[in-house]
Amino acid sequence: MPAVILPRIAQNVPDKGPRLEAITTALLVLATFFVILRFVARYRRGLTYGPDDWMMVVSLLFCFGSGGLNYAMISWGLGRHAAILPQENLVMVLKLLVAFECVYCTAVALVKLSLLLMYMRIFPTKGFKIGAYILGFMTVGWCIAINCVSIFQCHPIKKAWLPTIPGSCINLKASFIGNAVPNILTDVAILCMPIGQVWKLQVTPTQRASLCFMFLLGSFVLFASIYRFTTIMQFQLTDTTWTLATACTWCVVEVASGIISACLPTLRPLMKMVSSQFGSSRGRSGKGTTGNLSRNTELVTIGGTGAKRSQTGERHFKRLDDELVTVVEEGSHYGNSTMDR
Repeated sequence: MPAVILPRIAQNVPDKGPRLEAITTALLVLATFFVILRFVARYRRGLTYGPDDWMMVVSLLFCFGSGGLNYAMISWGLGRHAAILPQENLVMVLKLLVAFECVYCTAVALVKLSLLLMYMRIFPTKGFKIGAYILGFMTVGWCIAINCVSIFQCHPIKKAWLPTIPGSCINLKASFIGNAVPNILTDVAILCMPIGQVWKLQVTPTQRASLCFMFLLGSFVLFASIYRFTTIMQFQLTDTTWTLATACTWCVVEVASGIISACLPTLRPLMKMVSSQFGSSRGRSGKGTTGNLSRNTELVTIGGTGAKRSQTGERHFKRLDDELVTVVEEGSHYGNSTMDR
Protein backbone atom coordinates (compact mmCIF):
# COMPACT_ATOMS: atom_id res chain seq x y z
CA MET A 1 0.00 0.00 0.00
CA PRO A 2 1.47 3.43 -0.89
CA ALA A 3 2.46 5.74 1.94
CA VAL A 4 -0.27 8.14 3.04
CA ILE A 5 1.70 11.28 3.70
CA LEU A 6 0.35 14.79 4.14
CA PRO A 7 2.10 17.20 1.73
CA ARG A 8 5.10 18.68 3.49
CA ILE A 9 4.96 22.16 1.96
CA ALA A 10 1.19 22.60 1.99
CA GLN A 11 0.78 21.68 5.64
CA ASN A 12 3.36 24.18 6.94
CA VAL A 13 4.30 21.93 9.85
CA PRO A 14 7.74 21.08 11.28
CA ASP A 15 9.45 18.43 9.17
CA LYS A 16 12.97 17.12 9.68
CA GLY A 17 12.65 14.78 6.71
CA PRO A 18 14.44 16.73 3.93
CA ARG A 19 17.44 17.50 6.13
CA LEU A 20 17.70 13.91 7.36
CA GLU A 21 17.47 12.57 3.81
CA ALA A 22 20.30 14.89 2.73
CA ILE A 23 22.51 13.75 5.61
CA THR A 24 21.80 10.10 4.86
CA THR A 25 22.61 10.53 1.17
CA ALA A 26 25.85 12.40 1.85
CA LEU A 27 27.16 9.76 4.25
CA LEU A 28 26.23 6.85 1.99
CA VAL A 29 28.09 8.49 -0.90
CA LEU A 30 31.16 9.16 1.27
CA ALA A 31 31.22 5.61 2.65
CA THR A 32 31.03 4.17 -0.87
CA PHE A 33 33.79 6.50 -2.07
CA PHE A 34 36.18 5.44 0.69
CA VAL A 35 35.53 1.72 0.20
CA ILE A 36 36.30 2.15 -3.51
CA LEU A 37 39.52 4.01 -2.62
CA ARG A 38 40.45 1.18 -0.25
CA PHE A 39 40.24 -1.37 -3.06
CA VAL A 40 42.02 0.92 -5.52
CA ALA A 41 44.87 1.39 -3.04
CA ARG A 42 45.39 -2.34 -2.67
CA TYR A 43 45.05 -2.94 -6.42
CA ARG A 44 47.62 -0.26 -7.27
CA ARG A 45 50.11 -1.88 -4.90
CA GLY A 46 49.46 -5.33 -6.33
CA LEU A 47 48.11 -6.64 -3.02
CA THR A 48 45.50 -9.35 -2.72
CA TYR A 49 42.22 -8.53 -1.04
CA GLY A 50 41.88 -9.94 2.46
CA PRO A 51 38.94 -10.99 4.66
CA ASP A 52 38.87 -7.52 6.21
CA ASP A 53 38.37 -5.94 2.78
CA TRP A 54 35.49 -8.22 1.83
CA MET A 55 33.86 -7.81 5.22
CA MET A 56 34.00 -4.06 4.66
CA VAL A 57 32.05 -4.55 1.42
CA VAL A 58 29.40 -6.50 3.34
CA SER A 59 29.37 -3.72 5.94
CA LEU A 60 28.74 -1.20 3.18
CA LEU A 61 25.80 -3.26 1.91
CA PHE A 62 24.27 -3.27 5.39
CA CYS A 63 24.97 0.46 5.62
CA PHE A 64 22.92 0.92 2.47
CA GLY A 65 20.26 -1.30 4.02
CA SER A 66 20.02 0.95 7.07
CA GLY A 67 20.00 4.01 4.82
CA GLY A 68 17.23 2.54 2.67
CA LEU A 69 15.11 1.79 5.72
CA ASN A 70 15.73 5.32 6.99
CA TYR A 71 14.52 6.72 3.65
CA ALA A 72 11.44 4.50 3.90
CA MET A 73 10.65 5.63 7.45
CA ILE A 74 11.02 9.27 6.40
CA SER A 75 8.64 8.73 3.48
CA TRP A 76 6.06 7.33 5.91
CA GLY A 77 6.40 10.22 8.35
CA LEU A 78 9.63 9.95 10.37
CA GLY A 79 10.71 13.49 11.16
CA ARG A 80 7.15 14.74 11.63
CA HIS A 81 5.00 14.86 14.74
CA ALA A 82 2.96 11.71 15.28
CA ALA A 83 -0.19 13.73 15.99
CA ILE A 84 -0.51 14.83 12.34
CA LEU A 85 0.13 11.42 10.77
CA PRO A 86 -2.52 8.87 9.76
CA GLN A 87 -2.61 5.73 11.87
CA GLU A 88 -1.43 3.52 8.99
CA ASN A 89 1.70 5.67 8.67
CA LEU A 90 2.54 5.28 12.34
CA VAL A 91 2.11 1.52 12.09
CA MET A 92 4.41 1.32 9.07
CA VAL A 93 7.10 3.51 10.69
CA LEU A 94 7.11 1.26 13.77
CA LYS A 95 7.32 -1.88 11.60
CA LEU A 96 10.26 -0.44 9.67
CA LEU A 97 11.88 0.63 12.93
CA VAL A 98 12.13 -2.99 14.10
CA ALA A 99 13.88 -3.97 10.87
CA PHE A 100 16.06 -0.84 11.03
CA GLU A 101 17.33 -1.71 14.51
CA CYS A 102 18.38 -5.19 13.37
CA VAL A 103 20.12 -3.99 10.20
CA TYR A 104 21.84 -1.13 12.03
CA CYS A 105 23.37 -3.23 14.82
CA THR A 106 24.47 -5.88 12.30
CA ALA A 107 26.17 -3.19 10.19
CA VAL A 108 27.97 -1.80 13.24
CA ALA A 109 29.17 -5.27 14.23
CA LEU A 110 30.47 -6.01 10.72
CA VAL A 111 32.46 -2.76 10.62
CA LYS A 112 34.07 -3.58 13.96
CA LEU A 113 34.88 -7.13 12.88
CA SER A 114 36.46 -5.84 9.68
CA LEU A 115 38.63 -3.47 11.70
CA LEU A 116 39.67 -6.26 14.08
CA LEU A 117 40.62 -8.48 11.13
CA MET A 118 42.80 -5.69 9.76
CA TYR A 119 44.45 -5.23 13.14
CA MET A 120 45.22 -8.95 13.39
CA ARG A 121 46.84 -8.80 9.98
CA ILE A 122 49.05 -5.90 11.08
CA PHE A 123 49.80 -7.13 14.61
CA PRO A 124 50.18 -10.93 14.46
CA THR A 125 51.34 -11.40 18.06
CA LYS A 126 49.54 -14.02 20.13
CA GLY A 127 48.52 -11.66 22.93
CA PHE A 128 47.08 -9.11 20.55
CA LYS A 129 45.13 -11.75 18.64
CA ILE A 130 43.62 -13.04 21.88
CA GLY A 131 42.45 -9.51 22.72
CA ALA A 132 41.04 -9.10 19.21
CA TYR A 133 39.17 -12.41 19.46
CA ILE A 134 37.71 -11.40 22.81
CA LEU A 135 36.46 -8.09 21.41
CA GLY A 136 35.20 -9.91 18.32
CA PHE A 137 33.15 -12.36 20.38
CA MET A 138 31.83 -9.49 22.50
CA THR A 139 30.79 -7.65 19.34
CA VAL A 140 29.02 -10.70 17.91
CA GLY A 141 27.32 -11.33 21.26
CA TRP A 142 26.18 -7.70 21.43
CA CYS A 143 24.80 -7.93 17.88
CA ILE A 144 22.85 -11.12 18.59
CA ALA A 145 21.48 -9.71 21.84
CA ILE A 146 20.32 -6.45 20.24
CA ASN A 147 18.68 -8.31 17.36
CA CYS A 148 16.79 -10.50 19.82
CA VAL A 149 15.73 -7.51 21.91
CA SER A 150 14.57 -5.64 18.80
CA ILE A 151 12.50 -8.55 17.49
CA PHE A 152 11.09 -9.74 20.82
CA GLN A 153 10.69 -6.34 22.52
CA CYS A 154 6.95 -6.96 22.82
CA HIS A 155 4.69 -9.91 23.55
CA PRO A 156 3.07 -10.55 21.20
CA ILE A 157 5.69 -9.37 18.69
CA LYS A 158 3.22 -7.32 16.62
CA LYS A 159 2.48 -5.11 19.63
CA ALA A 160 5.73 -3.32 18.71
CA TRP A 161 3.86 -1.67 15.81
CA LEU A 162 0.31 -2.09 17.13
CA PRO A 163 0.66 -0.58 20.62
CA THR A 164 -3.09 -0.61 21.33
CA ILE A 165 -3.50 -4.40 21.27
CA PRO A 166 -3.26 -6.37 24.56
CA GLY A 167 0.22 -7.41 25.65
CA SER A 168 3.38 -6.00 27.15
CA CYS A 169 6.61 -4.38 25.94
CA ILE A 170 9.98 -3.60 27.42
CA ASN A 171 11.03 -0.02 28.14
CA LEU A 172 12.04 1.04 24.63
CA LYS A 173 14.14 4.02 25.73
CA ALA A 174 16.03 1.86 28.22
CA SER A 175 16.70 -0.71 25.49
CA PHE A 176 18.12 2.02 23.22
CA ILE A 177 20.43 3.13 26.02
CA GLY A 178 21.41 -0.48 26.71
CA ASN A 179 22.24 -0.78 23.02
CA ALA A 180 24.36 2.37 22.92
CA VAL A 181 26.52 2.00 26.04
CA PRO A 182 28.25 -1.32 25.14
CA ASN A 183 28.58 -0.06 21.58
CA ILE A 184 30.50 3.03 22.72
CA LEU A 185 32.67 1.01 25.12
CA THR A 186 33.72 -1.45 22.41
CA ASP A 187 34.41 1.51 20.10
CA VAL A 188 36.83 2.89 22.69
CA ALA A 189 38.48 -0.50 23.23
CA ILE A 190 38.95 -1.18 19.51
CA LEU A 191 40.21 2.36 18.89
CA CYS A 192 42.85 2.03 21.62
CA MET A 193 44.00 -1.49 20.71
CA PRO A 194 46.80 -0.59 18.26
CA ILE A 195 48.17 2.27 20.37
CA GLY A 196 49.78 -0.05 22.92
CA GLN A 197 51.39 -2.05 20.13
CA VAL A 198 52.76 1.04 18.39
CA TRP A 199 54.11 2.34 21.69
CA LYS A 200 56.35 -0.72 21.98
CA LEU A 201 58.13 0.03 18.72
CA GLN A 202 61.71 1.27 19.03
CA VAL A 203 61.25 4.33 16.86
CA THR A 204 61.55 8.08 17.30
CA PRO A 205 58.78 9.91 19.19
CA THR A 206 57.79 11.67 15.96
CA GLN A 207 57.40 8.39 14.10
CA ARG A 208 55.48 6.86 17.00
CA ALA A 209 53.15 9.87 17.13
CA SER A 210 52.61 9.64 13.37
CA LEU A 211 51.59 5.98 13.62
CA CYS A 212 49.30 6.65 16.58
CA PHE A 213 47.68 9.50 14.67
CA MET A 214 47.09 7.19 11.71
CA PHE A 215 45.23 4.67 13.87
CA LEU A 216 43.33 7.38 15.75
CA LEU A 217 41.99 8.93 12.55
CA GLY A 218 38.87 6.87 13.10
CA SER A 219 38.05 8.52 16.41
CA PHE A 220 35.25 10.56 14.81
CA VAL A 221 33.13 7.41 14.68
CA LEU A 222 33.28 7.48 18.48
CA PHE A 223 31.99 11.04 18.43
CA ALA A 224 29.16 9.93 16.13
CA SER A 225 28.27 7.14 18.57
CA ILE A 226 28.29 9.52 21.53
CA TYR A 227 26.19 12.12 19.71
CA ARG A 228 23.68 9.45 18.69
CA PHE A 229 23.49 8.47 22.35
CA THR A 230 22.56 12.05 23.29
CA THR A 231 19.78 12.10 20.69
CA ILE A 232 18.27 8.96 22.24
CA MET A 233 17.61 10.97 25.40
CA GLN A 234 15.08 13.04 23.43
CA PHE A 235 12.95 9.96 22.71
CA GLN A 236 9.31 10.07 23.82
CA LEU A 237 7.02 7.12 23.25
CA THR A 238 4.06 9.43 22.58
CA ASP A 239 5.83 11.12 19.65
CA THR A 240 8.14 8.46 18.23
CA THR A 241 8.24 9.77 14.66
CA TRP A 242 9.51 13.18 15.79
CA THR A 243 11.74 12.40 18.76
CA LEU A 244 13.47 9.37 17.21
CA ALA A 245 14.06 10.85 13.75
CA THR A 246 17.49 12.37 14.45
CA ALA A 247 18.68 9.26 16.30
CA CYS A 248 17.75 7.00 13.36
CA THR A 249 19.64 9.16 10.90
CA TRP A 250 22.65 9.26 13.18
CA CYS A 251 22.60 5.48 13.23
CA VAL A 252 23.33 5.66 9.50
CA VAL A 253 25.94 8.36 10.13
CA GLU A 254 27.60 6.16 12.73
CA VAL A 255 27.84 3.14 10.43
CA ALA A 256 29.10 5.22 7.50
CA SER A 257 31.63 6.97 9.75
CA GLY A 258 32.84 3.59 10.97
CA ILE A 259 33.37 2.44 7.38
CA ILE A 260 35.27 5.63 6.53
CA SER A 261 37.36 5.32 9.71
CA ALA A 262 38.28 1.71 8.95
CA CYS A 263 39.30 2.63 5.40
CA LEU A 264 41.46 5.65 6.26
CA PRO A 265 44.57 3.74 7.46
CA THR A 266 44.59 1.70 4.24
CA LEU A 267 44.76 4.79 2.01
CA ARG A 268 48.25 5.93 3.00
CA PRO A 269 49.97 4.28 -0.01
CA LEU A 270 47.45 5.86 -2.38
CA MET A 271 47.98 9.30 -0.87
CA LYS A 272 51.76 8.89 -1.10
CA MET A 273 51.43 7.77 -4.71
CA VAL A 274 49.28 10.78 -5.60
CA SER A 275 51.60 13.20 -3.83
CA SER A 276 54.60 11.61 -5.56
CA GLN A 277 52.98 11.98 -8.98
CA PHE A 278 52.02 15.56 -8.18
CA GLY A 279 55.60 16.33 -7.19
CA SER A 280 56.88 14.64 -10.34
CA SER A 281 54.62 16.72 -12.55
CA ARG A 282 55.93 19.89 -10.92
CA GLY A 283 59.62 19.16 -10.61
CA ARG A 284 60.14 16.02 -12.71
CA SER A 285 62.05 14.66 -9.75
CA GLY A 286 59.46 12.43 -8.14
CA LYS A 287 60.48 9.28 -9.98
CA GLY A 288 64.09 9.47 -8.92
CA THR A 289 63.20 10.35 -5.36
CA THR A 290 60.73 7.52 -5.13
CA GLY A 291 63.22 5.07 -6.54
CA ASN A 292 65.91 6.08 -4.05
CA LEU A 293 63.44 5.94 -1.21
CA SER A 294 62.28 2.45 -2.12
CA ARG A 295 65.86 1.23 -2.24
CA ASN A 296 66.85 2.83 1.05
CA THR A 297 63.68 2.05 2.95
CA GLU A 298 64.06 0.04 6.12
CA LEU A 299 61.19 -2.11 7.24
CA VAL A 300 58.88 -1.57 10.14
CA THR A 301 58.45 -4.76 12.09
CA ILE A 302 55.40 -5.06 14.31
CA GLY A 303 55.38 -8.27 16.24
CA GLY A 304 58.84 -9.38 15.10
CA THR A 305 62.51 -8.75 15.75
CA GLY A 306 63.11 -6.78 12.57
CA ALA A 307 66.68 -5.93 13.46
CA LYS A 308 68.00 -6.92 10.05
CA ARG A 309 66.88 -6.32 6.54
CA SER A 310 65.04 -9.30 5.14
CA GLN A 311 66.96 -11.94 3.23
CA THR A 312 65.46 -14.59 0.96
CA GLY A 313 64.40 -17.65 2.93
CA GLU A 314 65.13 -16.13 6.34
CA ARG A 315 61.86 -14.34 7.02
CA HIS A 316 58.58 -13.92 5.23
CA PHE A 317 57.63 -10.27 5.09
CA LYS A 318 54.12 -9.25 4.25
CA ARG A 319 53.72 -5.72 2.94
CA LEU A 320 50.49 -4.26 4.26
CA ASP A 321 48.36 -1.54 2.79
CA ASP A 322 49.30 0.93 5.52
CA GLU A 323 53.02 0.68 4.66
CA LEU A 324 53.76 -1.42 7.74
CA VAL A 325 55.57 -4.73 7.36
CA THR A 326 54.74 -7.68 9.53
CA VAL A 327 57.17 -10.44 10.26
CA VAL A 328 55.30 -13.70 10.01
CA GLU A 329 57.28 -16.13 12.08
CA GLU A 330 56.53 -18.36 15.01
CA GLY A 331 57.58 -17.02 18.38
CA SER A 332 58.15 -13.47 17.14
CA HIS A 333 58.43 -10.73 19.73
CA TYR A 334 58.95 -6.99 19.99
CA GLY A 335 62.55 -6.07 19.55
CA ASN A 336 64.64 -3.77 17.43
CA SER A 337 62.29 -2.15 14.95
CA THR A 338 62.94 0.39 12.29
CA MET A 339 60.79 2.86 10.47
CA ASP A 340 60.74 4.11 6.91
CA ARG A 341 63.03 7.05 6.95
